[in-house]
Amino acid sequence: MNMDIPRQENEQFQSMPAASHSDSDTYLRRAVNALQFSGFALLALLVFNLVSSVEAWAENSPQFAEEPASTQAQEGTVQLIDNPQWPGAGVLAFGDTQAPALATEVSMSISGWSNRVSVTQSFTNDTQEWIHGRYLFPLPNEAAVDSMQLRIGERIIEGVIQPKEEAKRTFEQAKAQGKRASLLSQERPNLFTTQVANLAPGETLKVSFSYQQALDYRDGQFSLRFPMTHTPRYLPQSMLQSFKGVEEAARLLSPVIEAAGLEKMFTGADSESSESIGPHTSSSGQDNRLSLDIILDAGFPLLSLESPYHAISQQTLSDGRIRVQLQQDNTKADSDFVLQWQADPGAKPAAALFSQQGQTHTPAPSLAQAEGQAARDEYSLLMLMPPQSKEVAKPLPRELILVIDTSGSMGGDAIVQAKQALLYALSSLKPEDSFNVVEFNSAVQTMAANSLPATAHNIGRAQQFIRALEANGGTEMAKALELALNNDFAAQNKVGTQGEIKALRQVIFMTDGAVGNEQALFELIKDRLGDNRLFTVGIGSAPNSHFMQRAAELGRGSFTYIGKMQEVEQKVVALLEKISAPRITDVSLRYPDGTVPDYWPAQIPDLYQGEPVLVSIKQRSNAHKAVIVSGFIDGQFWQQELALNAKAEPKGLDLIWAGKQIAALELAKDAANSERIERQVTALSLKYHLVSPYTSLVAVDVTPVNPDAAATREGQVASHAPKGWQGQLPQTATDSRLMLLLGLASLLAALMLAAFPRAFGRRACEEAGQ
Repeated sequence: MNMDIPRQENEQFQSMPAASHSDSDTYLRRAVNALQFSGFALLALLVFNLVSSVEAWAENSPQFAEEPASTQAQEGTVQLIDNPQWPGAGVLAFGDTQAPALATEVSMSISGWSNRVSVTQSFTNDTQEWIHGRYLFPLPNEAAVDSMQLRIGERIIEGVIQPKEEAKRTFEQAKAQGKRASLLSQERPNLFTTQVANLAPGETLKVSFSYQQALDYRDGQFSLRFPMTHTPRYLPQSMLQSFKGVEEAARLLSPVIEAAGLEKMFTGADSESSESIGPHTSSSGQDNRLSLDIILDAGFPLLSLESPYHAISQQTLSDGRIRVQLQQDNTKADSDFVLQWQADPGAKPAAALFSQQGQTHTPAPSLAQAEGQAARDEYSLLMLMPPQSKEVAKPLPRELILVIDTSGSMGGDAIVQAKQALLYALSSLKPEDSFNVVEFNSAVQTMAANSLPATAHNIGRAQQFIRALEANGGTEMAKALELALNNDFAAQNKVGTQGEIKALRQVIFMTDGAVGNEQALFELIKDRLGDNRLFTVGIGSAPNSHFMQRAAELGRGSFTYIGKMQEVEQKVVALLEKISAPRITDVSLRYPDGTVPDYWPAQIPDLYQGEPVLVSIKQRSNAHKAVIVSGFIDGQFWQQELALNAKAEPKGLDLIWAGKQIAALELAKDAANSERIERQVTALSLKYHLVSPYTSLVAVDVTPVNPDAAATREGQVASHAPKGWQGQLPQTATDSRLMLLLGLASLLAALMLAAFPRAFGRRACEEAGQ
C-alpha cells in the first residue's frame, strides 16, 4: 500500500499535459533565477562595500601607485586594511619600521590677551638604518602657525611658506634626493603633521615652529589650553567613497600607544598580558614626553592661578612676571594642559584694546597691494564685557534636548562623566519645561518619541534610561544632529502652562567630537539650526575642540569643556544658569562715521552671561580714532564706544586677525563657492605666512646625505591614548556580515532548486491541483 502511493503519484505526474509540465518548468526557472539574482546581488553589494573600504582604495588607487619611491615605502609601512570586527570598514595597521623617538619642548609667552608659543619636536633615530618620520599631533583650534625651522646640529634652516601641493612636491623631491628636510602641514584646524626626511642612524633632527593665539576669557577668568594628544577619529563610510577621501582618511590616522581598548578589540587579549598588537596600536615602546615653560605677564594682580589637570610650580620673577612649569618634567603627553588665572576683583577688566602697526612677517613684493601698505596697516584685538541685564525676567518655558555620544571612543572616564552631566542637567528642569534624551553611536535612540513634560515620573524614567547607557559602536553624529535639530518636530512642542508660547528649544550635545567629517557636520548644522540653540560639551582628556567650538558658534550657543569628574557638577550647573539668563544678540561694530570696520568674526555669535565681545580688527593707521560696539540685551538696545589709541610693536595680532578670517571663510565654504574660498584662503595664508588647509611650511637642506634614499622607509610616531580612555573605535557601522549570510543562503537555495527540479516540481503541481 505504501509502495503504491508513490507509484500512482509518479504516474499521475508523468501523465500530466504538456502545458502543466511547461508551467512547472517556468515556475522553477523563475524561482531559481530569482534566488540566484538575489544571492549574487547581495554578494556584489558586499564586494562593493569591501572595495570601497580604505584597504581596497589604497591598494588599487592609481594615485598611490604613482607616488615616488619614498611614498611607496611609507605605504609599505602603513597598510590600509580591512577591520576584522566591522567588514567593509578600513583601519590603519602599522608595520615593523621603527619610528623615530620623539621629545617635545613647549615655551609660552603670555602678554595682554595673546599667547606666543614655540614648540620644538626632537626626532631621534635610535636604529641602525636611515629612516623618515611622520607625526600627527594636535594644536589649539585657533592656533595661527606662522614659522618653522629645521635644526641640524648648530645649523638652522628657515621654513618657507608655499601652496600645500607645491610644498609637498618640494619635500618629496628632497626626500628622494637624500636631503634632510621637514614639512609642517595642517590636516584640520587643530590637527597638524610634521614630517622629517633622511634621518641618519643615531641622529637627532629638531623641528621648531611657533604660533599665536588669543586667550579665552569668560566668567572673570582667563584660560588657555594646549592639547597633548588627540582622540582617534571616527571616519564614516561616506568619507571613503573617493580617492581623495581615502587619502584624507589616511592622513587623519596614526598609531596609538597603550590603546588598551583597541588592542583588546582586535586581538581578544588583555593588553597587560599579551604582546600581540592590533591596528591603531604601537609596539615600538615609544613613550612621548613633554616639557612646558610659561612666562605669564598678566598686567594686573592675580586672585588665583591654577592648572586643573596637571601639577604645576610657580615662581615670581624680579620684573613681576610669573614663571609656570610642570612639576613633573617630561610629562606623559596624554591629556590637555589647561592654565587658568583670575584677576583680583578690583582689577577685573570691563574692556581692553591691544593694537599693533605693521605685519609680523613682511610679505613678498608680489603680494603687497601697494608699496609700504603692509607697514601702515593697524591690527587690534578688542575685548568688551557688555553690561548684564539689571531686570530679572521671568524665564520662558524651554524644551531641553539632551544628546549624549555613546560611541566606542567615549569608553572609560568619558562616558561616566557624560552620564553624570546628563543627570545634573535633568535636575535643573522646571515644571513648565519639556525634555527628551537622545543617545547615538552607530544608530540613534531616543528616550521617548516626543519631548515629555518635566514631571517627576518622566525625569525618573530618563534617569533609568541614562544609567543603562554604555559606550560602543561608531560615531554617526549626523544622524543625531538631524534628529536633535529637527525643526518640524520642534514646532509641534509647546508647553501648555504658557498658552501658545513656543518653548525655547535648546540642544545640549555631549561628545568627545572624535569625528573626521567635521565640514559635512558644519553644513548640516547651518541647514538645520532654525530657531534652535546648540550648546556643545566636550568630554574627556582630549576632545576635538575644533568641532566643538565651531559647532557651538554655528549653533548660536557656547562650548563647555569637562576634563574630569570633579568638574561635572560645577560646569553643568554654570552652563544651565548661563543659558537661562538673557543673552546679548545682534552684536555689531561700526566707526563713529557709520562705516564698518574689517573685523572677524564678521558674524559675532550670541553672547551669554559672563562672555565678552572678542573681535580682531584691521584698518589703515590712524584712519579712525574709536569704534562703537552695539547689540541688544534682553531686547533693549545697548552700545559702547572704545578709543583706538593703543600702539605697540608687532606682537602677532595680525596673525590672529588673519587666522579668524580664514576660519570664517572655511565655515562659509560650500559646494558652490569652494574654489573661490580656496583661492582667498591661499592668498591670505601666503601674505601672512600662515599654515592653512592650502599652505604648508617646508625646509630643505641643500646637501644630500642619504646614499640609499629610495629604500628608506618611514616610521609613524605614535601618540598616547587619552588619559582614562578605553575606547573601541569602529571606522564605520556596516551590515556586511548580514549581506554575506543572506547572499550565501540565497545561492544555496538556488542550487538546491537546480539540483532537484523534479522533486520540487512535483510538490508544486500537487499544491496547484489542490
